[in-house]
Amino acid sequence: MGSNIEETLEKKIVEKIMNRAIEINDSCKEHCREFKIMKSKKHKNTLFLRWLTIDVSNVDRLFQCYRYECFDADGTPQYCSIHYANQEEANEFFKGLKPLYIQEYAIDHKSK
Repeated sequence: MGSNIEETLEKKIVEKIMNRAIEINDSCKEHCREFKIMKSKKHKNTLFLRWLTIDVSNVDRLFQCYRYECFDADGTPQYCSIHYANQEEANEFFKGLKPLYIQEYAIDHKSK
């Protein structure tokens, strides 16, 4: 089940972003889980979907990676990600992210 953490997002915004998460999950070659809708102080009118991909093609050496996608404040996908020129800017962005909604598996939001 999804959970609200710091702020309440409108249900329609969560639905739009999590519907995109289902699309992402369906096209994911790896295992995708731990979907989070997040905000950043650096990007006031943007929401971010973060998810974890786990590549299990080599069971002796699993590879995990966080992925990000940007959304307008109303939940409309921007179909882009975040890029920074240096590690300092990137770290500042990552440390400043605040989770607003968490869903372990993308499809679970449909079962509420």
